[in-house]
Amino acid sequence: MGEQTAREVRAMRPLFLYGASSQERLDVAQRIHAHSPCSEGAFVVAGLTAVPRALREERLFGTAGNGWLEQARGGTLLLDELDCLCPELQKRFAAFLAHRPQVKREEAVRIVVASRHDQATLLRHGGLEDGLKHWLASLPVAQCLGPDRLRAVRALSSDRNGGLAAMFEPVMRSYVRAGLEAGGCNLHGSVVGAVERPLITMALHHTGGNQLRAASLLGLNRNTLRKRIKELHIIVPRSGSRSGER
Repeated sequence: MGEQTAREVRAMRPLFLYGASSQERLDVAQRIHAHSPCSEGAFVVAGLTAVPRALREERLFGTAGNGWLEQARGGTLLLDELDCLCPELQKRFAAFLAHRPQVKREEAVRIVVASRHDQATLLRHGGLEDGLKHWLASLPVAQCLGPDRLRAVRALSSDRNGGLAAMFEPVMRSYVRAGLEAGGCNLHGSVVGAVERPLITMALHHTGGNQLRAASLLGLNRNTLRKRIKELHIIVPRSGSRSGER
């Protein structure tokens, strides 16, 4: 499997969003879809709570290509309020998740499941059918986004009046004020370095020490990344690294 294909497979893995509000979960799911390999496909919301219980199976699976899953082929399906599925519908959906056909990316469906409850609560008290419970319990932590990670995704907005800058500003204000009062210099370099070091470190851990992939994630030239690693005294993880890439 080529590196690009592997990235696309990872980018199509199912996700579980929990906590926050339904609007915030919807907003994050839309952002994830917009930055995924399936962004040119449809973004479909399975609005379970807006559909009578007796009609939910037909709306989800449909006939003649008119169900939510069929409409989302090549794109993303957001199924919020997972515990609203009745037991029989849970079994069918769990079977779909477990035995999704191996199809071309443009025909696959990116599944994003969401709930106001976290995994532990759903597994203990959500009344989930065994197959769906097993699927949810086996999801890696990286594929489960709680309130903090949901806020972080939303903070990556390009909105100049909010986003990541709004989260950083209170801390930066105190840091800069203390530096000015202490007569410090090179405030720009120290602030940028304090942010850049954990950012590069996390990118390297995410790629298993592969600097080519980390540079691509960060939007940096590989040589620039290597220079910053040296200047910031960052230890490159060895796990998963390849010879000639460190």
